[in-house]
This record gives sequence, C-alpha cells and structure tokens, in this order.
Amino acid sequence: MKKFKTHLTLAAVFIGLATAGAMIKPHSTSAKNSNASPVQFVPNVPFGETGSGGFGLPTAVSVPAGQTLVIETLSLQLDVTPAGSQLEAFVNYTSGGKSVTVFVPLTFAYTQTSNGFDTYSATQAVRLYADPGTSVSLTAFSPTGSTGTLFLTLSGYLI
Repeated sequence: MKKFKTHLTLAAVFIGLATAGAMIKPHSTSAKNSNASPVQFVPNVPFGETGSGGFGLPTAVSVPAGQTLVIETLSLQLDVTPAGSQLEAFVNYTSGGKSVTVFVPLTFAYTQTSNGFDTYSATQAVRLYADPGTSVSLTAFSPTGSTGTLFLTLSGYLI
C-alpha cells in the first residue's frame, strides 16, 4: 500500500507539472476565427505641439503635409474679460475633406485679479483624424465679454 501511495503521489506531481507547463506556454491552434479583430496599429511617429496666436489672435497647429494626424488628447487654456463672463471653446479641423467643429466643455480655473481675466481650461481624450497639410484651430466665443489669449495643445501620432 505504501508503494501505491508513492506512485500515486509521483503521478500527481507529474500531472501538476504538465498542467502548469501547458498553462505557461499555450498551444497554437489551427482553427480560424472569422470574427477576429485586426491587429492594432502601434504608432511610431508621436506628435505633440502647443499653439498660441497671442492676445486676441487665432490659435492653430499645422498638420504636416503627407501625414494624417490622429489626435488623442486636446488640452486648452483660454481667458476672458471681464471676470464672470461666459465662454465657449471650439476645436476646428478638416477630416476626410470636410470641416469639423468639436465643442469642448471648459472648467473655470481662476480669476486673475490684476487684470480682471477669468481663466478656463479643459483636457479631453478624443480620437480625431486631421487631414494632411491642414491645420487644427481653437476658437472661442463670449457673448458677455472679450476673449484674451488662447492656448491649444494636441498630442497623438502621425500616420
């Protein structure tokens, strides 16, 4: 009986090792899945740029010719005077030959008491495709005040 328990224990150890080995290195399959998703593209040309036209001037970032810009993050900073004024922000770009406008919700950041400007900001995860040789611009509108300096930061990759 003792010999049987030893063989049984030894067999259990081998089965455990074989199972663990199969889990560590899974076997390849020959079955085809017609619903398989394509391989995900890994970008190799990162892009990041900040644009500001200056006080009251347009703000734009240029897309290099011959490459599509895939924008993954928008970051904005805008100011408006007088303090307490309403403010809206829009990102404009061209995709597939069509003009596109994206409304970006803003968050109040602070009031600069020395000049009477309210500062707003936004950071938003997106997936936007800007055509080669075009530009991505930031525009602002205030029905109750005047906009000041606009900052637009884009990050993503070129394809």
